[in-house]
Amino acid sequence: MPVQLTTALRVVGTSLFALVVLGGILAAYVTGYQFIHTEKHYLSFGLYGAILGLHLLIQSLFAFLEHRRMRRAGRPLKLHCSQRPRSVALCIAAYQEDPEYLRKCLRSAQRIAFPNLKVVMVVDGNRQEDTYMLDIFHEVLGGTEQAGFFVWRSNFHEAGEGETEASLQEGMERVRAVVWASTFSCIMQKWGGKREVMYTAFKALGNSVDYIQVCDSDTVLDPACTIEMLRVLEEDPQVGGVGGDVQPPGKGLAVEHD
Repeated sequence: MPVQLTTALRVVGTSLFALVVLGGILAAYVTGYQFIHTEKHYLSFGLYGAILGLHLLIQSLFAFLEHRRMRRAGRPLKLHCSQRPRSVALCIAAYQEDPEYLRKCLRSAQRIAFPNLKVVMVVDGNRQEDTYMLDIFHEVLGGTEQAGFFVWRSNFHEAGEGETEASLQEGMERVRAVVWASTFSCIMQKWGGKREVMYTAFKALGNSVDYIQVCDSDTVLDPACTIEMLRVLEEDPQVGGVGGDVQPPGKGLAVEHD
């Protein structure tokens, strides 16, 4: 069955179901029919409550079935286009982050259970007071030959002080080279806001990976977050982006997507 027809049937079916439920609720409310009640009607159970309860039960059933489908253990990851392994880069946007939060974020990125995951942290700021974030990067991820960093006086849209056209182009190439050559990379650049940070990460990565995952520098990521989001993208060609389940501190591990 064509995808467009399936989508249309789902829309029509959902709309009809909603109309039936709404009509039933209105009819039950207007008639006020009651199945059981106490002598003075302090407590009662009628058609209105029965329809609302049935609606809640149906919603819960479909939510359970969808949750079980998404969380089914042991399912192989389906690759639609080819059988080659997919490549993913995790981009972390950092700006004057609390040191402990940043450490937790980088350690959680290090624990992600995905082969050859590339991690790119872009620091929004290159002043002396921003260098502690580069130090934390070295502390957590910089102890191997796979790690690289670059402190850039500029960004892709604004030249830094004393930067010439030639040195600006050289800096752009250096950023790309560091990101492409390193499994873990950290780029410190001239302040430009979060969009500029994301632009740098995306521009530097180019077509070197199949998918890009993004998060802030105060996010603690679940080890399975990358493979779970990639599973959704690979299994449904109609899905172009996936968001994670973001939870506040103290309620489990957070998975974030922008």
